[in-house]
Amino acid sequence: MWLANPVIAVLIATCVWWLSTGLVLVIVHWAIRKKLEPWQLLPLVTLVGIAGFLLMVEGSTRPTPMGSYMGFFGALLVWAWHETTFLTGMVTGRNKGVCPPDVKGYARFRAAWRAVCDHEIAILLTAVFLWFVLSGAPNTFGLATFGLLWGMRISAKLLIFLGARHAISALMPPGISHLQTYFNTGSTTPFFPLLLAIAVGLFTVLVAGAFAAHTDYSVVGHILLASFMALAIIEHLILVLPVSDTALWRWAVPKGNGKSNSEASSRHDFLPTGVGAKRRLDAR
Repeated sequence: MWLANPVIAVLIATCVWWLSTGLVLVIVHWAIRKKLEPWQLLPLVTLVGIAGFLLMVEGSTRPTPMGSYMGFFGALLVWAWHETTFLTGMVTGRNKGVCPPDVKGYARFRAAWRAVCDHEIAILLTAVFLWFVLSGAPNTFGLATFGLLWGMRISAKLLIFLGARHAISALMPPGISHLQTYFNTGSTTPFFPLLLAIAVGLFTVLVAGAFAAHTDYSVVGHILLASFMALAIIEHLILVLPVSDTALWRWAVPKGNGKSNSEASSRHDFLPTGVGAKRRLDAR
């Protein structure tokens, strides 16, 4: 079966990562151009999320390569629901304002948490629900995909909280542009090598799992996860290196949007100029 080919699995995972990120940005910016309120998108994205959950449930019953793909795609659709509600500003946190430049230490952490807490709680509740529904199923790679996305999101947010020079992205939609004022882009944290080592270690475990797997569905599932893990590592590197993710998703963002976001961020003189917007979410 060609879907069980490891090379095909890597290519599919990479293409889906690129396309899914772009499509979420397209939907968000389309709503902005049409001057739609965020809640007006809710029925559409909720249908997408429900479809993703149903795919995860169906895939979990199939110990086959197709079952692993179904769980993988389903988890991405559920994740896309969360990302769309966040990027539109529909579900973020109780703090909707910018962070005062004189707020430091634990007070800044509290302010940052209040800026994103509703979204984080929603993801936690979703993860718990998925665990109760899917954890005992024959194929749990869909559940593992959601867990991996969540874990690497937390890692990226810790990196931004502790310090990442290039955390600000021109891809960030206007609805959450105020979150840029919470980023720490003054220096790169010395804990970055530790976070990177943990990510590389998990990638190694997933690759080893693919080699050790005795069934096609397990090989495919491990490769899909390892591919996403490798992409997450690249995203972590983009946070601290002087490279831009804008070229990858330029097609998904209206012309001139990047300029406006950059100008907005430059108004905060405590923020040096600094991926996907989905990963630039926390504070210093």
